[in-house]
Amino acid sequence: MLEINEQVLSDIGRGFSVPAQPELLVKLHRLMAEQEIDLNTIADTISQDIAVSATILKTINSPLYGLARSISDIKKSVRYIGLNGINTLVTSSLIKQSFKQHDCSIVLDDFWQNSSNIANTAVHIGKTIKQNLSSEKLFTLGLFHDCGIPVMSMKYSDYQHTLDHAQNTPSIILPEVEEVTYGVNHATIGYFVASSWRLPKDICQLILRHHDRDFLYKLDGSEPQLCYAILKLAENIVYLHKHFHPNADWAYIGESTLTVLDLDEDDVQDIIEDVSDQLQ
Repeated sequence: MLEINEQVLSDIGRGFSVPAQPELLVKLHRLMAEQEIDLNTIADTISQDIAVSATILKTINSPLYGLARSISDIKKSVRYIGLNGINTLVTSSLIKQSFKQHDCSIVLDDFWQNSSNIANTAVHIGKTIKQNLSSEKLFTLGLFHDCGIPVMSMKYSDYQHTLDHAQNTPSIILPEVEEVTYGVNHATIGYFVASSWRLPKDICQLILRHHDRDFLYKLDGSEPQLCYAILKLAENIVYLHKHFHPNADWAYIGESTLTVLDLDEDDVQDIIEDVSDQLQ
């Protein structure tokens, strides 16, 4: 199990180019914390950022929300999906804008496409198992779970090689490979980024532990274990679609993941068929 303390966080803050929380998100959180929340003011504030607005409208009109008819402005979007939903979409849009390809040693478009596919698949799994879980929470977890990776790729020019090495050495989890190579790992950095961006504490903890193969060792029926299991199944489905074989973690956590979700292999195959079009 990964451990983290104030010294580790302090070292990350000094040694890595972690994107600061954008002013738009600071304003949004301030407006959402007011005693009398004004949805029109929130919508007007978001609308000032054209790129964020475009992303929100594209997402809300995608199959993820399954609307009967399209929504064409931010005010309607805020009213339809609510404050938590709009906060999720704004945050996801801004985190992508915070990284630039020329600063990173990985292909960012591929990274964010993969993260988006995992996020959308996680939401679909959540709806399939019919548990009382927020779609926004699952989407945020899916999108942000690896957010430490682009930060690592900004500092280390050989980082893609490290990712490839870890994938070809499935007996060792990626954070352990990173610790040996760099003395730090993307899960800890991801926790730092998520905390800095004021993501919910339970999501931050899952980001920190999303490679922990012992997370489901003792099943307790808790929501964190359920969210972890959904994330790991989503990761594996997306990986299967791209590489035609399971990812490195699945051999170690697959059985317990399906137990937590009360799914069998036929159920998983149905989910794979359901999401295959959106993964193209």
